[in-house]
Amino acid sequence: MVLTPEKLYSFKTEKGYNQPPTEEIDLKLCGTVKSADDLTNRQFTFTVQVPDRNFFLMASSDSERNEWVAAIGRATTENRRVRSYSEERDFQEQQALQAAMGQGSAATGDAEEHEAPKRGGAHFQ
Repeated sequence: MVLTPEKLYSFKTEKGYNQPPTEEIDLKLCGTVKSADDLTNRQFTFTVQVPDRNFFLMASSDSERNEWVAAIGRATTENRRVRSYSEERDFQEQQALQAAMGQGSAATGDAEEHEAPKRGGAHFQ
């Protein structure tokens, strides 16, 4: 699984990022992210709900599940947050600067900030 500020991607194999994702979830459409142990009868599961579909995912531990739920929840909230005029202007300037730099080191910094949780965060079945 890979979490970006706007989307959640799943892949057929762990670290199989050279292949197209098997699922692409638009976090702007995300309604709910929560534990799903009671719905799946399996430990460490959670659901990401979007219109017309529920995605059920499994972590390797309770703490890892909680990290994913929190990280996806933060990304979803940030996507819905309304920026002030000055924040929007700063954001647009930052995007233009990154584009001018060819998505160099500034893009890498963003990726690290929104990386999937550590401790085996990509181990979903």
